[in-house]
Amino acid sequence: MFKKIFMLVAVIILLMGCNSGSSDSNTSQNGEKPSDELPTLDRTDSLAGIDENQNGIRDDIEKYIIENYPDEVHKKALFQFAKTMQEELLVDVSDMIAVKKLSIKSSRAMHCIFLKFDVKKGDENPSIAWKKIRSMTTNTKVRLQTYLKYNKALDGTALSLPRGDTCE
Repeated sequence: MFKKIFMLVAVIILLMGCNSGSSDSNTSQNGEKPSDELPTLDRTDSLAGIDENQNGIRDDIEKYIIENYPDEVHKKALFQFAKTMQEELLVDVSDMIAVKKLSIKSSRAMHCIFLKFDVKKGDENPSIAWKKIRSMTTNTKVRLQTYLKYNKALDGTALSLPRGDTCE
């Protein structure tokens, strides 16, 4: 029973992260707003989804970033995070060294988004941007469950916040 309630709450939180609203704070540097339309996402049974160009980012998510974030700096930051999110779905959660390394990589990617999105200049809130990518990456039951297993593997671990330029 607890598992079902936990899963329901997790799904609700992830879905809430997709709602970016339509305020002016969502305007990018060049005045364009990221689309509030829901993208067509890969819903195959595979964890990895479709990645035709083999760059480590699902094609549907890559397309969404390209279409909604015209600023190259934003694209690179979101690509870095999307690639890390994809790796989180594919990591062997029984390999704690790999899980911890990936957690550090994820933290660095998220930090990069916060470095490159400047709300004061009219950019989208960085919290909204990374939550959208996380929500799209975990868009099926099996992907969400796998992501939750990855996070559960991190229970009891600690990380320090990254410093400096963490962008690749």
